[in-house]
Amino acid sequence: MNSFDHAILGFFNQFAQHSWTIDSLIMTISDSDLLKGYLSLPLLWWAWFRGPRQEEDRQTVLLTIVGALSAVAVARLLQLTLPYRPRPIHTAGLQFTIPYSMPADFLEGWSSFPSDHASLFFALATGLWLVSPVIGLFGFLHAALLVSFPRVYVGLHFPTDILSGALLGVTAVVIIWKSRGLVRPLLDDILKWSHSSPHLFYPALFILTSEVAHLFKDSRWLAENLWHLVKAAHH
Repeated sequence: MNSFDHAILGFFNQFAQHSWTIDSLIMTISDSDLLKGYLSLPLLWWAWFRGPRQEEDRQTVLLTIVGALSAVAVARLLQLTLPYRPRPIHTAGLQFTIPYSMPADFLEGWSSFPSDHASLFFALATGLWLVSPVIGLFGFLHAALLVSFPRVYVGLHFPTDILSGALLGVTAVVIIWKSRGLVRPLLDDILKWSHSSPHLFYPALFILTSEVAHLFKDSRWLAENLWHLVKAAHH
């Protein structure tokens, strides 16, 4: 482990198991979709409906969603293809003090680098910044304090996992936003669909943003179970 990770992780870990209430509170925040995704979800919808630059803001929201999806996909791909990096709670010899209420085997076998949570929420914050710097600042603070910090404290990520994920999320949205001219016809078609068939468009957007809000937990669970069923049927 590098000195940066060692210093930051060691500083926060010294407070673990000093208070069952504090440890449990941070664990609850870390595991709460309501405090993570469902604080970002209303901001995306606010950006969609606010005026007066409604069409431009809506294009930015769509580009942000694409950027966030891309960032999460790349983060997961890197987790699967890069050399395995165990999480702090599973790192032998680290002498990490596991906070109260944190299951010792949680996410065991899942590589921690980079953080897909940081990729997603920093990507969303970047898109919100492009719509409104004030709301974007709130998004960055949310991504750092309510999403990322608890995952470091409970031992699910090293600080460099978070920083790499954050960089990935910001970069993905910035690249896609700067390349928006290439996909403008597609954006125009989507916006036309939102005007011509709102009864179809808004349920679809609601489902998509809901899945984004909790990192596609339900979709991934469904896909994994279907994959196991297909393999079982094949054998």
